[in-house]
Amino acid sequence: MYRRRRATVAILAIIAAAVLTVGVVLAVQAVQGIRDDLSAPAPVVDTPDPTAPGPEGDAASGACPSDTTRVAASTDEDEYEEGEEPVLSIEVTNGHTADCLIDVGESRQEFLIEHDGDTVWSSRYCGPADDEGDDEGAEKNLLVFPAQSSKKASLTWPRVPVDDSCKQTDDAFPSGEYELVVKLGEAESEPVPFTLASDPAEDGTADADAEDSGDANGEGGNGEHGEGEDGDG
Repeated sequence: MYRRRRATVAILAIIAAAVLTVGVVLAVQAVQGIRDDLSAPAPVVDTPDPTAPGPEGDAASGACPSDTTRVAASTDEDEYEEGEEPVLSIEVTNGHTADCLIDVGESRQEFLIEHDGDTVWSSRYCGPADDEGDDEGAEKNLLVFPAQSSKKASLTWPRVPVDDSCKQTDDAFPSGEYELVVKLGEAESEPVPFTLASDPAEDGTADADAEDSGDANGEGGNGEHGEGEDGDG
């Protein structure tokens, strides 16, 4: 009887030790799992961009690309008599394949007149200057240009010589060949030739002076010849 009790107690002790051992192992594994969860990086989740993709640069503002903006110069006549005031024109073309905006503000336009390779007049001399680097201060005039379309603007040149401070000078625009060049921002046209004709009154005076000079030379020659003839006689 006594031996049976001792055997029972021994078995219970073994079972209790086994249960305790399993409990300790499970507890260690649980603690290790928690540590692994805390040290592991958060999973990367692909999320959509909060802003939808869109155009950038000029396209974002609706402006025409600068390399598709072209300008051309023209005059209303090929030759102007004394007192006639030439009408100078700038034609702006959107060479883009889509409708877009072009700033044709007066401060971005320039009409240049050249003679013998020199600039003798500019619309900037007495007009608004291009406020480079000051987009906020410059007065803009944004116009919608349909694809491959053009718009035209003109001004009359009074043929009054002025310097770059808009002060009238004593210079004059002599008769001869001139060229018109127009600009819009960085876009520049090819030169267009035109002629300022000479004043007919000045031509008449010059002819008269030439005739008077010829008559004087002829009279002098005849006089000398007459004196020679008289001397021979």
